[in-house]
Formats: sequence, structure tokens, C-alpha cells
Amino acid sequence: MRIIVFMITVLLLATPALQAATIEQQRDWFQQARSALDNHNLKQFNRLKDKLEDYPLTPYLDIWRASRVLKQGDDRLVEATLMAYADVPETINLRRSWLKYLAKKKRWEAAQALIEKSPKLASRFPEIAMVTSWNMSIDVDTAADKKATYANNAIRQFSERWKQGKATTSLSKSLHRAWVKQGHPTDIERWYRIGTFAEKGKWKKTRVLARSLSKQQKEWLKYWKAIQKSPEKALKAWPESLSELDGVVPAALMLDDGIKRLSRIDQVKAWAALQQLKVSQQQIAPEFFAKLERAVALRAARQHKQLASEWLAQLPLSSQNEDTRGWQVRLAVIDKDWSKTLSVISSMPAEERRQDRWIYWQARALEAGGHDVSANYQFAKLAAGRGYYNFLSAERIGKPFQIESSDIVVSDELIAKVENMLAIRRVSEWLFLNKRSKAIREWHFALADTDQLHWKAATVLASRWGWHDQVIRAAFKADEMGALLDRFPLSYEKIVMKEAKKTGLKPAAIWSVIRQESAFNQHAVSYVGAKGLMQLMPATARQVARKLKMGKGTPRLFSAATNIRLGSTYLAGIKERFGNLALAAAGYNAGPHRVSTWLERVPFDSPEAWVEAIPFNETRNYVKQVMAFVTVYEWRQHQKPSSMHARLHERVQEVSFNQTILVHDAVLE
Repeated sequence: MRIIVFMITVLLLATPALQAATIEQQRDWFQQARSALDNHNLKQFNRLKDKLEDYPLTPYLDIWRASRVLKQGDDRLVEATLMAYADVPETINLRRSWLKYLAKKKRWEAAQALIEKSPKLASRFPEIAMVTSWNMSIDVDTAADKKATYANNAIRQFSERWKQGKATTSLSKSLHRAWVKQGHPTDIERWYRIGTFAEKGKWKKTRVLARSLSKQQKEWLKYWKAIQKSPEKALKAWPESLSELDGVVPAALMLDDGIKRLSRIDQVKAWAALQQLKVSQQQIAPEFFAKLERAVALRAARQHKQLASEWLAQLPLSSQNEDTRGWQVRLAVIDKDWSKTLSVISSMPAEERRQDRWIYWQARALEAGGHDVSANYQFAKLAAGRGYYNFLSAERIGKPFQIESSDIVVSDELIAKVENMLAIRRVSEWLFLNKRSKAIREWHFALADTDQLHWKAATVLASRWGWHDQVIRAAFKADEMGALLDRFPLSYEKIVMKEAKKTGLKPAAIWSVIRQESAFNQHAVSYVGAKGLMQLMPATARQVARKLKMGKGTPRLFSAATNIRLGSTYLAGIKERFGNLALAAAGYNAGPHRVSTWLERVPFDSPEAWVEAIPFNETRNYVKQVMAFVTVYEWRQHQKPSSMHARLHERVQEVSFNQTILVHDAVLE
């Protein structure tokens, strides 16, 4: 077998060249060969592939051929192909397909060997991995000392997946039977699985499980339904039977679900109920209650309720974290409680305390307390940097913004070395063929384990190619954050200038949103389905397109001109509604309705505090980034950067839910 694999490997790597060819001819032959393979024309496929000895993408043809043969039930090409092209990311797909094939064929020894060579397969295909372990434990050829390990791992993994409500297939049938023979599911396991379904309101899925419960436990299940229907009322009528030791797991599951549900309605009532149950349910570990208290307190804090500050402070030290301390500071800042601001920041671990945000708010608190010298010292430290808090600090003490671009210093020899890497040549070809997803995969696969110097070379190379999204990411890997000319491109300039003129937005604002949303990846797609440069959801794009009379249907969101037109119009509409770019950025990211809610809870008379108190981490960081990027993009346009303070304090106009017009001038401090 090893001789066959070796011979196939040699054939794959050493196909004789029949003729020299231009790169244009090779690209054409490559695409013809792919088409021939798709059409099952192996004669033409082989004839074309023989012409492509030196073409960078030829390995893909061999990998696709092995995949095609595997689908037909023959895996003899697979192992050799994986050995020959281990450095080509497309083999990841082939390896996954092979594992599924081996499981289907019940070739467990080969499957286990494959998983051991590629451990990530176990997390990708957990059911196959645990079934493979189980079958290895009953294989007569498995060493005795390994059988117990395989069996224990398989049973443990099955138990965990079963408790989590994970679906299984017929593949797991024999393992399931063995699991049951070993006394599973236990009552505790059964309750965890019930909990998984009950918390999601999937009560139909609990019916079969409930048949095995005792009469008492079935009553508990009815009580859980009552909790979900009316958490405040049900929690007050906590059954005494749940206070017994054998009720610990169901009690904890119900408490967690009930308190969290009540906290969505009323955090004060949830906190009060939690304190009562904490006293009466002492069979449940204190750590459990501390975790629930933290969840309720943080929910109240994100709704800007000042009482949350006291709750957070009461948490045991073991439950305090960066989130709890951060929200204590934010609530103190909203309340202009500067002494508490200083107290909480000073209690932070040193590394946390050194973050720009807390240095800035510490300086603001010192300033408010009349400690100008200490405050200015902190502002001056920040003013030397470049970013949201740095620009705010510079203005605070009348210093100019520190914006200048540094060059990426790397030798031409190293750039040439990186460019001539076979994997990078494949990247270049995929980019030429407009297959960006494959290019990105190759790029990161090739550079994943390289040092910062190679990433510097990669940054320069991507810049030469005009591959802006990867320039931005490579510069980060290379720690070249000062390379502003590379990291903040003026791409799509004609389109941006045109839409800025139409919408009244500053070009810098449009570029900043593009930079934050997609890093100039024209084909970006988010996990929720937002698309293109300005990451528009299709439904939003259709609404804006109708407003602009662009016709029916979903617009072409991967078109730069269309995406920027729709995104700029949408952003301008939100800015017109609120009158302020910071609020518009928040609305663009989280939705205008949420910004309306936040404005009703926290007035915008202190914009820096308002931004700091945005409930969503993503949106808070988004707004700060966009505001800072505007400053950089104004500099990129050879303009004198405008005052960030003035932009934050732009006139605010907001329409509340009852349509009352609320207009007020921002207070300039």
C-alpha cells in the first residue's frame, strides 16, 4: 500500500510538461480542465492537466479529481493527494470528505488515524469522532490499554452531547445502546437535557423525557412551565420539595431560567426574588447565586439604572470582572460621580487600569475634582497616541493631533521571497481569476505561522496588488499600526465623493464607515447576512433602493457603486434624524430604534459619557472607531482634521416614540 501511495505521489508531483505556455494559456487550460472534470470528461481533463506542470493552481485539479473519485466510492487517490499537497488549504475539504466516507464505510482504524493527524476534525465532526472512539474500543486489534481510554472518551462525549440536546444519527446507534446499558441517562443527565429544551420553550421535546420522571419530578416540570408563564408569581411560590438535596439540579436550572426571564421584565423584582431564594435555597452553591446576581446587575447596568452600581459593588470579589468594574465606572460617569469614578478605576488590576479608556476617565474625574495638574499629565500621556481617547485628550489640553504615517521597512529580497512562495503565487492567480475567498484562504494558510517580518513583506505585497482589506489585516499582524497611508486607503474615491455631494455627508464619514464595516472588502458577507463595502442587510438595501427609485428586487450589493450609494443614503438618513454623526454611527450599527431608546434613558448633554454608556460592546467600539477614523481620513485628504469634540457635540435632534420633537443644543464644556 505504501509503495502505491508513493508512486501516486510521484505521478502527482512529476507530470511531464508537454509544451511551454504563457500564463494566459495556462489560465485558460486550467479553467477548461475544471470544466472537463465537472463534465466527467477525464480524457480531456488529463490532456489539459498534462500541460500545466508549472501552473501554480494545478494542485487544485488533483485535489478536485480525488474528491470526485471519492464521491464515486474510491478513496485510493485521497491519501496520496493529501500527502502531496498538505500545504494547500483545499485539502481541508478533501480531508473532511474522506472522514465522512470512512465513517460511512465503517473503516474506524483509518478514521481514527485521520483524526489523530488532524485533531480539528474532531470538533468539526463530533459525532463521527466519538463513534470512531467507541468502535476502536471494541476492535479486537486495539491494544488493551487503549480500549478503556477510547470507551471512556466515547461514553463521556455522548453524555455531554445528549445533555446539550444535540441530535444524533443512526451512526451513533450502537454507542447509544452501550450508553444505556451503562445506566444512562441518569436523572441529572435527563434534567440537563430537559433544561436545554425548556429554556428555549421547546416543551414538546421534553414529553418523552418526562415519562421517565417520578411523580414529584413531573410536578416540578409543571412548576417550570408556570415560571415561564409568570416568573414573578411562580418564584414567590417556590415548592419546598425543590429545597431537598435531590432537587439541586432542577432547582438550579429553574432558578437560572426564571430569574433571567424576570430580569428582562423588571431587574428590581428579579434582584429581590434572588435575594429571598438565596437565603432559603442554601443547598445550592453560593457561586451559582453570585453568577446570577452578576447577570441581573449587568442587565440593569446596560439599561442605565443607577441602582445597578450598588448591586455590582456588592458582588463577591470572585465574581468581579472587567465587565462589572467597567459598568460601575460608566454608571458613575453618567451620574457625574467623579469620586466613585476614581475609586473604581483605582481598584482595577494594573493592566486593566492602563487601558486608554480608563486613563481618560480617570483624568476627567481628576479634572472635575480640581486636580488639573494630575489630569493634564494623564491627558498628555494619551495625547501622544492616535485614536478616539487620544484625540479627545489632545483637544482637552490644546495639543495637535499626532497623525503621521510611518513607512514599512522591509527588504526587497524578503518581499521577493514572499512573493515567490508557491502558496503566494496561488494567491495571485486566484485574485486574477476573481476568486477572492480562495485567495484569502491561501493567504492566511501560507502566512499563519510566519513572524512579523514576513507579515511586513506581505503588507507591502498586498498593497502593491491593491488588496486593501488584506493590507489592513496584514499591517495589524505586522504591528505596523503607524502605516496610515496603507491602513486607510482612499479607495473608490470618485464614488465616495459623488455620494458625499448627494447626501451631504463628509467623504471622511463615508470612508470611515466602509473602513469599519468591511475594511474595503467589496465582497464581505457577515454572519447575519450583511453584504458589501458598507455591510447592508438585503431588506434595508431594498427599502433604501425603493426610496431612491432604483427599481424592485434586491440591489447588487457587491457592486461598489450600488453599495456605497445605498449605504451613504441610509447613513445620511439616520444622521438627519438625530443630527449627530456619533448617534448616526450608533444607529447604523445597532438600529435607529435602539438609539432612540438609549436617548430616552441617558440625555446627550455629555456626549462622551453617552458614547461610553452604549450598552452593546460592539456598538460602543464601532462609534469610537468611526469618530476616530473621520479624523484620520480628513488628514488623508490633506485637510486639517476637524475637532472631534465639536463633532461629538453637534446639534442633536431626536423624535421620540410618541412623535414629540425633542430638540436641544449640546452643551459645550
